[in-house]
Amino acid sequence: MSYLAQDQLTNDIVFAGRSRSAVVQQAETFKDDARPDFVAVANAALRGDGGTYNAFLRMAAAGPGIADKADNGDGTVDQSKVTDADLLSLTQAFWPTVAGLFYNSDGSMKP
Repeated sequence: MSYLAQDQLTNDIVFAGRSRSAVVQQAETFKDDARPDFVAVANAALRGDGGTYNAFLRMAAAGPGIADKADNGDGTVDQSKVTDADLLSLTQAFWPTVAGLFYNSDGSMKP
């Protein structure tokens, strides 16, 4: 895994937009979840909270095999090599992590 490729993905505008789109799409599902912290993340995403988006973006770029998949081997990346299915899977997998970073289990924001 290349940290350069990971950093380039994190700063790629199109990759960021695709990641944000996956988060918003999943927020539409998680807003009705029974877990208050999951709902809080969904509501934050639907409100456009930058911290929430950035957490998902950074974790997506660092996701298993993602930087390697996008790495062109010449110091550049091609974010289109990361599929929408990859982004969906990563977003779903990281939802509990983001919830735990920002919210208590009752949905209240962590200090």
